[in-house]
Amino acid sequence: MRKSLTLLAMALLCSVAMYAQTVVVQGQVSDDRGPVPNATIQEKGTRNGAKADEVGKFTLKVKTGATIVVSAIGHENFEFAASGTYQNIKLKLQAGQLEEVFVTSAFGVKKSARTTPFSSQVISSEQLNVIRQPNLNNALAGKVAGVQFRGQSSAKLNDQGFLRIRGGGSLTDAAPIYVIDGTITNSFDINPDDVADLTVLKGANATALFGSRAGNGAIVITTRKGSKQKGVGVEVNQSVTFDRAAFMPRYQNEYGGGDGDWLTFTYNSTMPAEWQALNGKKYRDFTDDASWGPKIDGSEYIPWYAFIPGHARSGKTANFTAQPNNARDFWNTGITSNTNVSFSQSNGAGSSMRISYTNQSIKGMLPNSKSLRHSLFGTFTMDLGQYITVGANINYTNQLIKGDFNDGYSNFSSGNFSQWFHRDLDINILKELSSIKTPIGTIPSWNFRRNPGSWSAAAPRNSVWGGNYWYNPFTYFENIDQSQRRDRLYGDLNMTIKFSKNFKFKGSIRKDQFNGNVENITPYILEYSGVQTGLLSSYGTSNTVNSEWNFEGVASYNQSFGDLAITANVGANRLNIRNRQVAANTNNGLNVPGLYAITNSKTTPTITNTKSDQQANSLFAFGDIEYKRYLSLTWAVRNDWFSTLPKGNNSLLSPSVGASFVFSEFTGKALPWLSFGKVFGSWGKKPKTLNPYALNLNYSVNALLWGSNFLMTTPDGTPDANLRGALTTTWETGLDLRFAKNKIRLNVVYYNENNSNEPLAVSVSGVSGFTSQTINAARVERQGLEVEIGASLVKNRNFSWELTKTFSYLLSNKVKALAPGLTSYTLAGGSFGTRFARAFHFVDKDWGMLKGGGIKRTADGKPYITTNGFSGGLGWYQADANKEWGSVVPRLTGGLQNFITYKNFNLGMTLDYQFGGRFFSLSEQWGTFSGLMENTAGLNDKGKPVRDPVSAGGGVHVVGVDAADGKTPVDVYVDAYDYFHQFYYQQIAEPFVHKLSYVKLRELSLGYTIPVQKLGKLAKVIQGATFSVTSRNLFFLYRDSKNFDPSEISGVFGEDGNMPGVRSFGFNLKLNF
Repeated sequence: MRKSLTLLAMALLCSVAMYAQTVVVQGQVSDDRGPVPNATIQEKGTRNGAKADEVGKFTLKVKTGATIVVSAIGHENFEFAASGTYQNIKLKLQAGQLEEVFVTSAFGVKKSARTTPFSSQVISSEQLNVIRQPNLNNALAGKVAGVQFRGQSSAKLNDQGFLRIRGGGSLTDAAPIYVIDGTITNSFDINPDDVADLTVLKGANATALFGSRAGNGAIVITTRKGSKQKGVGVEVNQSVTFDRAAFMPRYQNEYGGGDGDWLTFTYNSTMPAEWQALNGKKYRDFTDDASWGPKIDGSEYIPWYAFIPGHARSGKTANFTAQPNNARDFWNTGITSNTNVSFSQSNGAGSSMRISYTNQSIKGMLPNSKSLRHSLFGTFTMDLGQYITVGANINYTNQLIKGDFNDGYSNFSSGNFSQWFHRDLDINILKELSSIKTPIGTIPSWNFRRNPGSWSAAAPRNSVWGGNYWYNPFTYFENIDQSQRRDRLYGDLNMTIKFSKNFKFKGSIRKDQFNGNVENITPYILEYSGVQTGLLSSYGTSNTVNSEWNFEGVASYNQSFGDLAITANVGANRLNIRNRQVAANTNNGLNVPGLYAITNSKTTPTITNTKSDQQANSLFAFGDIEYKRYLSLTWAVRNDWFSTLPKGNNSLLSPSVGASFVFSEFTGKALPWLSFGKVFGSWGKKPKTLNPYALNLNYSVNALLWGSNFLMTTPDGTPDANLRGALTTTWETGLDLRFAKNKIRLNVVYYNENNSNEPLAVSVSGVSGFTSQTINAARVERQGLEVEIGASLVKNRNFSWELTKTFSYLLSNKVKALAPGLTSYTLAGGSFGTRFARAFHFVDKDWGMLKGGGIKRTADGKPYITTNGFSGGLGWYQADANKEWGSVVPRLTGGLQNFITYKNFNLGMTLDYQFGGRFFSLSEQWGTFSGLMENTAGLNDKGKPVRDPVSAGGGVHVVGVDAADGKTPVDVYVDAYDYFHQFYYQQIAEPFVHKLSYVKLRELSLGYTIPVQKLGKLAKVIQGATFSVTSRNLFFLYRDSKNFDPSEISGVFGEDGNMPGVRSFGFNLKLNF
């Protein structure tokens, strides 16, 4: 017994001694840019080592007194003696070596781009914020291969734009998801100031782990974290930007408003007394809102406002002069002030935090429009001992938007100036008289219901003192009230438990909560002041509450077996989405003017109350097998069970696999000019789920009654019992090369994607009780090339020049199948539907074909000429109702970025371009019809005014063949009014179809880094200071369409009344304390 106790005591003493001879080393690895993920931490002279995690943190148990070696690609090795003190290790970048880039994928996993087997492009905060853009999508324009930015004009308040990745992948034009520190959200409430870097993932092979939601790609964002060094850091970033209308239609300035020649005013006693002074004077037609009026000659005439009593210009004549800038001068100078203040702190022992507050204030370009947004972002991490780390990422945004007016046909801004207006209207006088009232209480407009000669004292509103179609634009925007209030809270709480240096578990709870309220008021004064404007006093309101919860757990294991490194992860996710909206609008006016309540509706109000709930449970696994850092296999699989699919058949599997081979490991001496070379390939498949209740027969409930009976409307369509979501399959292969000691890089990717079984509604016999059935039928295929070229052209102590060029070519993007018996599907159309041009899907043709009325031509291109609809003679083109102009998607997209530094100066420039694609301009169509556009005036080929009578040498020269026999030559001059009106009456869109091609200087920034040592006493406080002047959308080097900015075409089919393109100038001051 005594012997046993002695042996036990000796064993305990030995174990204690051995324990005393080891120490646990903890720390974080970083460089000048931030954390260095996956760095290798090795006990020198042994095989004992560990990998840093995705934020550079590590834990390793070593012998006391051991030397630790920290290494990472592109960095100099760092050695230190093991101790129990927390280590903040800052690696130096190695000159001329490959600078390692880390791709962020699902669940925040960072993977070295060296071994990534799929297309991904990482954008740093410096690349993203060449200048401070109003939102993230704008900031990405021209910077990512394969990504097309489709933006609306910046004149539209709160526009976010739209990112189209790799052309059209499905029957609809859908956006990617945005993933911020692991939380899936949208682009509306992402503050670019808080972005550290982002990764663009494109195909199913790269996004399989995100499951069904990432069917159109993913923008994966890593936010800026706390300070790496001990202490507190403060950063202040202030910018002010001024926006001006820059790219507008080219208007004619030779003819004034109305239709026809001068009229003579004859006063009579029933008219207002102020008008007597105008007796015998000439005036133009005020009832027609076009510009086919008299030639502008500077002569004396009676302007519209002379017939409005009660102001200094009443009863007075003016000179008839052109107003070439009246449309441009309507727009205010928009002012955006963006203030960001951030605080970061670290205790030097594994805990850090960063809090950022941003105030964005926008004075809109339209009258009575503004936006005020407050954003608060916080990220926190704390080590609770050696094995547990807790963290949080919290984003909160509060925004008030007033006057978020949209474009579209006949809107009261761009639709007014570009479609129906008078070219002689003085915009300053319109602004001056925007609030004046007539004796009957209306606010008058430039567009009368009757001309003054037809004055009716019994009905003054329906003659001169009521707007015919249009209000004074200032009157409209000063009285209409549109407001939005938005609150969004999203983020996560997380905990990581390290069971050993190789095994850890991370659990996260994610929340995305949105509350929105919209309120729209049309006051009675607008209803009363208009005659044929279509506006009635109204009130509308809506409340939206969307909530999303994610519960997520991921277990991770990594192990090295000599030259073989294995990483494996397995996890689960629970998703709950709950959406609620209540909306109500009055109908047919208000009973009591000025009382804005739904119960004040003249007739039964429209009330909608929508609810949807959905749930998904998911299991997933993913990992890597890497051999000697030159051969890598990556795999991922995810299975989702959706509540939106039938019970027992609701499982969707998303697998992917990829491999990469760094062949430059074997070509060193043979190819000394090749610094790095990798070939890679991957495959992935991703099914999509259905929208909530897509499998249900839903009855519509409304407030209408049939007698005293409650009504429910039966659905017209029914789903197929086996309906599923679409299935996307992607494979791609690529080559990644570096040359000249990594100064030049080239990345080339070929991709092929098939999107099949897309749900589509088809017509069925009415005998079934339904008119349509939704089935799985459609298939879209696309393939293309993506190229990224980068070069460090010069790099020395005083001067550096970095260049990045992206290039993407869509080899094919076709709709391969629709439903049985269906050969076309309408994608999108404008305000006039079938009348002009729309975008269609046709089987075996390019995605989104623009089709409409064209000019019928002979085989050698001569137009067929038919009878003029006005004069009866030859002169109009014969219409071809089924003309196809090609796809609405550009074939070629790309950009060019330059970063140049010279001593303390820096220059940043972004140029983007696209070629191919077509769009239709509704504004050009109506602007031509109404005589506003430049092409409706000027000189013809005889050198005579085109609007002069044909008998006087005027008219438009038309050459073609007689449509009656198809061969007799026709060579005639057609009256300009007749010629330009034919396109509407014959539904011909062809003259107004253009290419989407352009080359634009999108961003330019010139900055100066202020030497802190020259700041005197302030140098004790200020650690860094940079001042820059910036500009956005400076000019086009090329564009096919001269009337619009082709990068800001808001409709899929084209422009429907675009607001003007905007050019911006500003400054930025950044201070670090």
